Amino acid sequence: MMLTLWNSTAVRRGFALSLVCIAALSSASACWAQTQLVTRELAASKGLERAWFAQIPVDTNRSRVTTWYLYFDRLYGVTDSGIITALNAETGEQLWARQVGRPGYAAFGPGANSDFISVVSGGRLFMLDRHTGRVKWIRELGSAPASGPALSNTTAYVALVTGRIEGYNLKDPATQPWYYQSKGRTFLRPTVTGNVVSWPTATGFLYVGHADDPGVMWRMQTDDDIVTSPAQQSPYLYIASTDGYLYCLNEMNGQEAWRYSTGYAITSSPAVVGDMAFVASFEPALHALDSQTGQGKWVAPGISHFAARGKERVYASDRMGNLLILESATGRAVCRLPVAEGQETLVNDQSDRIFLVNDRGLVQCLHEIGVNEPIMYRQPVAPPAESDKPAGEEKPAADAAAPPTQPPAVKPAAEEDPSPFSEEPAGPAEAPADDEDPFN
Repeated sequence: MMLTLWNSTAVRRGFALSLVCIAALSSASACWAQTQLVTRELAASKGLERAWFAQIPVDTNRSRVTTWYLYFDRLYGVTDSGIITALNAETGEQLWARQVGRPGYAAFGPGANSDFISVVSGGRLFMLDRHTGRVKWIRELGSAPASGPALSNTTAYVALVTGRIEGYNLKDPATQPWYYQSKGRTFLRPTVTGNVVSWPTATGFLYVGHADDPGVMWRMQTDDDIVTSPAQQSPYLYIASTDGYLYCLNEMNGQEAWRYSTGYAITSSPAVVGDMAFVASFEPALHALDSQTGQGKWVAPGISHFAARGKERVYASDRMGNLLILESATGRAVCRLPVAEGQETLVNDQSDRIFLVNDRGLVQCLHEIGVNEPIMYRQPVAPPAESDKPAGEEKPAADAAAPPTQPPAVKPAAEEDPSPFSEEPAGPAEAPADDEDPFN
């Protein structure tokens, strides 16, 4: 008992010391960051303004930022040592930083909705308050995770290495999880887009279910692998494949509206912004289409992925990370903005803001001169009202996967914000046998 207490205290002190070290290293990183910034003069010469820059806490001698994730008003950075940091996406202000799981354990994710943000670390699902970073609950997963989580308004979805998808109720995590055994393994995290959740598998299948009422509605198979997350603009889902096609499907029933051939494999996610859809092929080239009809508008060579859309311009990157500025109507190259080595643009289909990020924790936000308020192309999906939920609706046969015989252990948040090092999960639950894919 005494030994356990001493160990816990020692670990807490070690955690506090590590935070002090990270703070000192962040100060040094801030000096280094000054040499990596796009200068205000250079930005202005391209019709842009550097709105802000920020350096999130990361010990660059030991770790790197593995994921940058934009969720409307928040920008999150996750390191391979398990630190997640939240920034105000419009001002760059650091709102909170949190060590999730044991130090040195990689964190996968994040996934977010209007209330929560979630990551997977060490075989556990961590659910945090999106606004404060406080841990709400922790749950042991049914098996080894393959990727980070995705959140709808009601459910957290996690892909396991076996190909199983598990769904956890956000407000009642102690309940039995929903699960579905898909055909083939998945190495991408599920994607929640509007009304649906989807996930691809290594066998070329894409499964699609209702985001807030877990259950598979339909699936599709392309002629090659799907290695990117889909995009959405209601009522359509846009799926890119290494077979070279961008598919536009009805998100609720899978009926194909159109398909567009780029002529080359597609390995980057498509983006739908307003009336235009953008997809970069392996050639490389950026293809701009009418999002409703699939009619090609223009092709801009030398571009590896889409970055953002402004008032009259489209912003994209080449393979060296340089920012390319194009006319939105024609795709004609206007100019090129060189950036420091290691910088890359974040794909933003939510607003007109351009985010340059790197794996050392530096992020810069650019926007067109005079556009002080962001142009928003999307809004977060609001949770459904209780009166809007269907009563007694039967699920189709594809949803009939039985729940596990024993739910994984749940760690509710305590009155005080729990130390991530004092959280010892219960033993893993017995994993149920894999189900047969009901589509076969």
